[in-house]
Amino acid sequence: MDAALELMDTAHVVELGAREGLLGLPRTVDTLIRVNLIGLLELAGIGEIEVGAFALPRGLHPAINPVPLLDTLGKPPVDNVRSVLLPHLNTLDAAFASGCQDITVSTTASQMHCRASLGCNIEESLRRIEEICIHAQPLGIRVRARISAVVDCPFSGAVTPAQVAVIVARLQQIGCRQICLDDTTGTGTPSTVGTLLRACLTEAPMHRLACHFHDTFGLGLANVVEALEQGVRTFDSSISGLGGNPYLPDAAGNLATEELVHLLTQLGIESGVDMEGLILAGDYIDCMLERRTESRVGRALRARKAQQRTRQ
Repeated sequence: MDAALELMDTAHVVELGAREGLLGLPRTVDTLIRVNLIGLLELAGIGEIEVGAFALPRGLHPAINPVPLLDTLGKPPVDNVRSVLLPHLNTLDAAFASGCQDITVSTTASQMHCRASLGCNIEESLRRIEEICIHAQPLGIRVRARISAVVDCPFSGAVTPAQVAVIVARLQQIGCRQICLDDTTGTGTPSTVGTLLRACLTEAPMHRLACHFHDTFGLGLANVVEALEQGVRTFDSSISGLGGNPYLPDAAGNLATEELVHLLTQLGIESGVDMEGLILAGDYIDCMLERRTESRVGRALRARKAQQRTRQ
């Protein structure tokens, strides 16, 4: 491991549990539950949360409709970010009217995945993003971009780093504040992630890049370590491992925030997140959803606390 990681450093956690983590659940999650979850996450020190998404033309799962949520939440705490996923320019006005100052836009590195998930080709998705950015800037709205399927496409197979780097260059030129690389299928390894990041670094500075790993094959944390060594300091994660993998329904999904924060702490990298507060947020949403946490760190810390109580 790079010796630099042993020195005090900082990293930024972007929480997706309140949006992506609740997508595809068999039942709608009440707005009050989502408000409480976001409040607990912010109390734990999470400074950036993706809270919902505005509708795609073919409709939106009701569990992530952001309008009633944003109305109930009101203004975020100072220096906190609450973003929404925005698919088209025609939803920008709705986002602005709801008080959004940060939005996320999405494209993908695979043509087949782009058509399946966004209903267009990559060039059209980039044109939409550019259009959104042009109109968002005068409104004071900041734009974060996500590129899906950066390692592997569930329909067409391996994606080359060169394919991703071309898109990174375009998003950098468009003016997105950050570009997140999303290993959608969770098939990335430290080797493929390292190669990908070195290719992308030729098109954008590392502080503009973020990573989004799924723990589908148990390599989420290993990929985080590799990204850290390459210089990445922003990572997406999901409280309690909320959110599965739509391409492998019975497999693990998003990297749990508890796992990410625990790793950063062990490496001496400051995230500003309080683990006890994070466990409380995970307990809350797991109780509300009647599920068992997917976080191994969460389970271990709960077991340790239970053991300590029995010894008292």
